[in-house]
Amino acid sequence: MIEKEYYRLDELEKRFDLSFSDVLYLVENSKLDLAFRLADNKFIIGGWAKGNGFIGYASVKYSGFASITQKDQLTLLSKHKTNCKYFWLLNKDKIVSANYDYPFESKTPNTFLHTWQPKQPSDISWDKIPAKLFPKEQEHTLHSFKNAMTNTFKALGAEQSKPNEYEKEFDARIPKVQFYSEGINFGLTDICILHTDLVKAGITNKLEVVIPPIPTSSQLNQTPKTRTDDFHDLLIRLVDAEPELTAKEYWRLLENEAEDIEGFRVFDKYNLLIEVSGNHIKWQDRNKKIRKSISFSSFSNRLTKVRKSS
Repeated sequence: MIEKEYYRLDELEKRFDLSFSDVLYLVENSKLDLAFRLADNKFIIGGWAKGNGFIGYASVKYSGFASITQKDQLTLLSKHKTNCKYFWLLNKDKIVSANYDYPFESKTPNTFLHTWQPKQPSDISWDKIPAKLFPKEQEHTLHSFKNAMTNTFKALGAEQSKPNEYEKEFDARIPKVQFYSEGINFGLTDICILHTDLVKAGITNKLEVVIPPIPTSSQLNQTPKTRTDDFHDLLIRLVDAEPELTAKEYWRLLENEAEDIEGFRVFDKYNLLIEVSGNHIKWQDRNKKIRKSISFSSFSNRLTKVRKSS
């Protein structure tokens, strides 16, 4: 059988002895991501500011593979359908028609964007580019309803009372416009599993039986290897994805990760990072237990160990 760039769900069991339940398990445990083929969709690419919302970099067009949030993946696998408005674009080279001018009438911050900071895709270091479907900007439904009622009363010749202070205050709080997107609907047949993701998850080797050699007496007496922790596993994911970076570049990458809200981080899937400052990393393990802060020198030593073991 030929090696494909991607596979559909119905191919996995025959090719890799991977059942639907296996796929669900792998997605639940962040070991595998579902991907989807998109064709000529318009997006706002950007990044998440912690606690502040989405920062827009450019409006673009894109045709290529994209992934969705783990929550949406699990919804699709359990309910066999989902609707998505937020994506990670997986093929940076297929981002075209970038426009760096702010594309909306509504000033920032608004319900769709926190702010607008133009940035070229080539200047983004992440392999996965966060993107939101380009929305329609339309009159807020409450204003539309109010205007319709006013026009109806006028047509009927009914006398209208002047709005009181409470009504004026309530009306002022309602945005004049709102952003609307229909989203993209996905079903099980739309799911693609990238071959590269199967390799990372170790699926292509799962049928190989490896018999470990019998340890010698000297090996039995050796000091056991140092136990790894969740942060060590995070570093492994970083090094596997970006093997050529320096310690400072990895540190800056984690700073960007820490700014993203939970559920939208590319490498920090278990939301370990609490804060990454200029001289330390505050983090917690998967069980939300706060762990000892990591200095830059300690971080560099950990990176060295990860690189030697990879």
